[in-house]
Amino acid sequence: MSKRHVTRRVLSAFAVAALVAVTAQILPAEAAGGPNLASGRPATSSSTNGANGIGNINDGNQATYWESANNAFPQWAQIDLGSAKNIDQVKLKLPNDTAWATRQQTLSVTGSTDGSSFSTIAGSLGYSFNPAQQNTVTIDFTAVNTRYVRLNFTANTGWPAAQISEFEIYGVASSSTNLAAGKTFSSSSTNASYTAANAGDGNQASYWESSGALPQWVQVDLGSAVPVSSVVLKLPTNWGTRSQTLTLQGSTTGSSFTNILGSAQYEFNQGTGNTVTIPFTQLTTRYIRVSISANTGWAAAQLSELEVYGPSSGDTQAPTAPGNLALTQPASGQIKLTWNASTDNSGSIAGYDVYANGALRTSVAGTVLTYTDSQPDTATVQYFVKARDAAGNQSPSSNTVTRTGTTPDTQAPTAPSNLAYTQPASGQIKLTWSASTDNSGSIARYDIYANGSYRANVAGTLLTYTDNQPDTATVSYEVKAVDAAGNNSAASNTVTRTGTGNPPVGTNLSVNKPVTANGSVFTFIPANAVDNSVTTYWEGAGGFPATLTSNLGANADISKITLKLDPSTAWGPGPRTSRSSAVSRARPASPAWCRPGTTASTRPPATASTSR
Repeated sequence: MSKRHVTRRVLSAFAVAALVAVTAQILPAEAAGGPNLASGRPATSSSTNGANGIGNINDGNQATYWESANNAFPQWAQIDLGSAKNIDQVKLKLPNDTAWATRQQTLSVTGSTDGSSFSTIAGSLGYSFNPAQQNTVTIDFTAVNTRYVRLNFTANTGWPAAQISEFEIYGVASSSTNLAAGKTFSSSSTNASYTAANAGDGNQASYWESSGALPQWVQVDLGSAVPVSSVVLKLPTNWGTRSQTLTLQGSTTGSSFTNILGSAQYEFNQGTGNTVTIPFTQLTTRYIRVSISANTGWAAAQLSELEVYGPSSGDTQAPTAPGNLALTQPASGQIKLTWNASTDNSGSIAGYDVYANGALRTSVAGTVLTYTDSQPDTATVQYFVKARDAAGNQSPSSNTVTRTGTTPDTQAPTAPSNLAYTQPASGQIKLTWSASTDNSGSIARYDIYANGSYRANVAGTLLTYTDNQPDTATVSYEVKAVDAAGNNSAASNTVTRTGTGNPPVGTNLSVNKPVTANGSVFTFIPANAVDNSVTTYWEGAGGFPATLTSNLGANADISKITLKLDPSTAWGPGPRTSRSSAVSRARPASPAWCRPGTTASTRPPATASTSR
């Protein structure tokens, strides 16, 4: 043990112990948050070394110390505070003796509410214990709500073990101002005159009571988002003991709530004035909700008072609300928001939170007064903005602005009309047509089709197109209008430029050409005979002879005429016979005519419902 200068340290320890003992009686250790919460609480550790047991770590005597097993890092020591408390500082000490030379211990601080699952409060760092500073280290951190506080050691430059004389823990000083006083209360239900307002009237004898099946809730709107760290719940002082199972929740918008503390059972009894205090890790919120799922004393949720408290120090004043929120739409799919700056008692704004349809959309710096959102033109979106200061206080909402989305355009333009063609030069076919109309007020383009296939398009302001085709080619054209939403019109009328040369042998010259008959029934019209489909057909009006005339559009050499019926079994089994003759006629400077006359001897019954 001589390697630790035991003689000097022991002698010094007696003197220091005596001094500390006297001092402790006169000046108990306190911080801004009150007394040392670790004093007298159960302490445990991963290991100890001889007489330097874990009990020394919070005995109020800086001359005694805990030491872990040597050469066996990592090691830990922890304090059980008895219940979850809000803490924001620990003080660590080694003996205040120059024999304890300056050393650095690497450690982290973790916390737990159940003693098994720990989370980081302060990350691992090297902390210097120096006799010039009374071998004392103070570690400040953001306030947390925890029961078990653990020190985790990984190194010590002064000795190959973890060493601590005193492990002190200090709580957050809470304000005495009830932030819920005078604020607006609401609830999921009420029973007769036991309304939500009773939970915030400052009178413990009056109370809110729910109706209907549990769970039920009561909440308070603090007016703006402010730092909060505890709630106090009360029932009338003369009521018998009961336990209520409840969840504590918070929200900045009043619509989307998150748990501050999960569901737990809390006992109300006369010995504590039927009052329950619930501390939690400090957060910034506007709405506090108590959701009650069970009550052993009555078949309803009950509260006399819901009080909310925040920290006593620091900035608790919220900024003013942003003003004059407005929107413009600089381009399709864009919504640009602008607003006037908020003000704050601190002199500056840390940021602005932008909400869309009640949900946080984004945050921008406090010096920025605009935000451009991307939304479909069809979306209807409501926006408001809140300011936030460096302490986390959030302002009330700005005014709300709404961008109403457009209704999708599903109406097609009218069909182009009066399609015609001329041949201004060899190899050219010039098409012209009359304009379409659309509910949007304009046509985006016209699509030109040649022989059933897309050929080209022109702007919606143009009503002509010149195509290049060999003089020998026979080409049929139609045009469709398209609006800005992509809706296509029906096709225009069809025009056919017949080429000067004979088409290839076997070409059906009558497809989609003008056709007439001396009669027809129902929907079995002449055009069905030249639509190139055997599933549709023409049927005469009755009586013979029946004639069908196809206008080929120009003189042509023909070698045969083919007549077809639907091969489907719906037309009955076996062959059928018809007598027909064909007559062709050529006219100077006019189209040639071919008249096939048909006489049907057998056919299915002529009714509209027959499948043919």
